[in-house]
Amino acid sequence: MRSLALCLLLILQASGNRTSVDDILDLADGDDCPKGTWSVDGTHFEGGDECEQCYEGEFANMEGSVACDMCPAGTYTPEMGYWECLNCPAGEITMESGNYACFPCGKGKHSPVEGGTVCEECLPGHFQDEEGAAGCKVCSAGQYQDVAASTDCKLCPAGTSSPAQSGAVTACVNCPAGSYSPVDGSECLLCPVLKYGDVAGATACKDCPSNSDKEGATDCTNTLACPEGQVPVDGVCEACDAGSFALLGADSCTKCSKGYYSNISGAASCSICPVKTYGAEEGMTACLPCDGNDAEGMTECKIVCPAGQIVKDGKCEACAAGQYEIEGECLLCAAGSFSDQAGSVSCDLCIAGHYSAEGASQCLECSAGQYQDKTGQANCEDCAAGYYGPAAAAASCVKCAAGFFNSQQGQAACQECPAGTITEIEGQLSCQECDAGSYSISSSQCELCPAGQFSDDKAAVCSLCAAGSYNSLQGSFTCVPAPAGHFCEEGSSKPKPCPRNTYNELAGAASADDCKACPEGEETAQVAATSINQCKEMKCVVGWYRDPEKGCQICPKGTFSNIANAVACRSCPRHQYNSVEGAVQCMQCPDTAFTWSERTDSLDGCIGPVIEVCTGEDMTGNCYRYYDNEMLVNVTVKSVKVISGEFDLFDLSNKRGYYTKLAERHGAHNVNQLGRLSNVGSFVALINDVFCSLDQGWKYHGSIRKTSKSGKACINWKRTPLAGRAAPNHFCQNP
Repeated sequence: MRSLALCLLLILQASGNRTSVDDILDLADGDDCPKGTWSVDGTHFEGGDECEQCYEGEFANMEGSVACDMCPAGTYTPEMGYWECLNCPAGEITMESGNYACFPCGKGKHSPVEGGTVCEECLPGHFQDEEGAAGCKVCSAGQYQDVAASTDCKLCPAGTSSPAQSGAVTACVNCPAGSYSPVDGSECLLCPVLKYGDVAGATACKDCPSNSDKEGATDCTNTLACPEGQVPVDGVCEACDAGSFALLGADSCTKCSKGYYSNISGAASCSICPVKTYGAEEGMTACLPCDGNDAEGMTECKIVCPAGQIVKDGKCEACAAGQYEIEGECLLCAAGSFSDQAGSVSCDLCIAGHYSAEGASQCLECSAGQYQDKTGQANCEDCAAGYYGPAAAAASCVKCAAGFFNSQQGQAACQECPAGTITEIEGQLSCQECDAGSYSISSSQCELCPAGQFSDDKAAVCSLCAAGSYNSLQGSFTCVPAPAGHFCEEGSSKPKPCPRNTYNELAGAASADDCKACPEGEETAQVAATSINQCKEMKCVVGWYRDPEKGCQICPKGTFSNIANAVACRSCPRHQYNSVEGAVQCMQCPDTAFTWSERTDSLDGCIGPVIEVCTGEDMTGNCYRYYDNEMLVNVTVKSVKVISGEFDLFDLSNKRGYYTKLAERHGAHNVNQLGRLSNVGSFVALINDVFCSLDQGWKYHGSIRKTSKSGKACINWKRTPLAGRAAPNHFCQNP
């Protein structure tokens, strides 16, 4: 049966990249968890450590996994149970690990490849007016875009056009003669038959009835002969305007020269300006008065005007505000400049945050939502999406703060993210939803739901787990039923066990009232019983004791119990110890060692002389510790160290031969460093006051410390079984 389940699982895994719940249900106990799932030890046991699917945004690409990994940035898993992550499609990205969905690039941006982690801005000459784009659109002919990350293209003025994919306004140039551009943003079109265009930058073509077979004509050929003062226009003779003349058979009218004029239409010649007048320009219909001129045909007035003024009607007149004077003419201030006083000889540039049209007497402030960071500009720019302009006359725009966004250009304020969504950084075009298992504590921060609570996507608050369920992890998007033997109140982060002497066979219990009492005279050994079969008549063996709340409990170290059903464990008496749990008796300290109090839980708690010997030099090889007195050594000793106390060392057995004293303060020694000793055959501990200082007024004996090791009172040897062995006046020992 197990082999059949494994075969079915391999077939299912080969057909996709995720393991379903049905696949898990086919597993037998002891099977390795398939890819896309995990358990505590990597294997499946029904009702125990069952294999669980990896959550959305996670994967496990090996069988027998004990944990799932988060999908890296640029990838995701939309459902549970995946063993490999899916690449984000082109046009969508994830910037962090552990995502169950990809996020589309905003307008003006794109992501050209699968598995993208960042959205790229559309370059100048391009735009993108849709979200989730894999590429950018090209600005058509007649359009341009000089700003990156744009959502549309700017239009060339009528009469001009640009090549496709133009990235600057300078790409908009006049349509050549023979063509025209009728509206903003159109291409240059050839003049059709019966039309012609004799100038560049035209928005329409002129009529030419004689042009019946040619597109893009730049002139209108005509053989019509007209009388003096008239010229052929579109196949008919028309009179020349005042200020011009035409000779017999002329193809076009000629402007009157400077110093001449013509005040009638259809003139065959121009008249010379009389005395006290002048003609300053070609094509004049009347001469201008000037009392200072004393000859005919004068082209200028002999009056000399100061700077900023011109001669008008024979007198000096200041150029108006919005103009400036140069070489006797008043010219309009160019767009982006101004003159605020009459009689100016130059125009000033508009400062940043301001603009002006041609002939302006003052600059205008950029409106809120707009900016201009350069001087001398004819217009203002809209603040980009993700930015705003809070005040007029701004030289720059401000990024939307974290928690706010702006999806449109030219805005005076940013919008706060709705509840359940956030922006964590400045300058965002849209808000991101808080993931399931989290909620928005502010418009700039999502926080994981605490244990005992859960949430769906885009949550403003987390919900408490219902009574009978719980979750133990932060960031949960669901709750699980309380297991059998437990119960959960509303908002539980972990199940509470049914008290001792009760049980609960069903999952999903909501309170302690759902735990059933054991039959009279029976009880459970532990809490969290799941069956009435766990209710038994309890008997505690030796080494254990009976706790009224917890049942039978093992005796801890330093204690013992030698009777059944003991109500408590007994402490090891002084000078005895116990280093294991569940003991039925205590062990005696070495003859030369003692304890300060009862309940000693290790041999190290027995205080007394200790020596260590090793079979190699410098405390190497096999090493042994001795605690008892008058110890015989049955190994060849090469090095020795007193751990505590003081010893006499002999080179022969039974305390014979050469000897020397060695104390704790001397440290480790090789035997060949111990004077005349060639070997250590036996040694004996000295019972004296090595470990402490004597009471005030007493003299020190032996090798002693000036201060006690622990600060405790010294042992009076006269009150111990070794009173007879202590040297005269050697009454105390302190570890």
